[in-house]
Amino acid sequence: WGEETTLMSLENCKLTYFDLTGGRAESIRLALTIGEIKFEDNRIQFPQWPETKPSTPWGSLPVLELSDGSVIAQQRAILRFVGKQTGL
Repeated sequence: WGEETTLMSLENCKLTYFDLTGGRAESIRLALTIGEIKFEDNRIQFPQWPETKPSTPWGSLPVLELSDGSVIAQQRAILRFVGKQTGL
């Protein structure tokens, strides 16, 4: 991927995690915000988790869906990707 293509894919991405303050997705939310990336903050309720879990890689959250349809899972992988793409 070229840098411009990846940044375009990162724009309007969707971050999915539980609806709670902090947690594994908080650092990703901060990195996206500091990097000035517009994103959808999809916060799911715990009762939704059993129906959502099978559709996630490795049955876990957080998950970042890029605008090109690519999906990245696991907090550190997502954070590293966002950091590299935004120059953090």
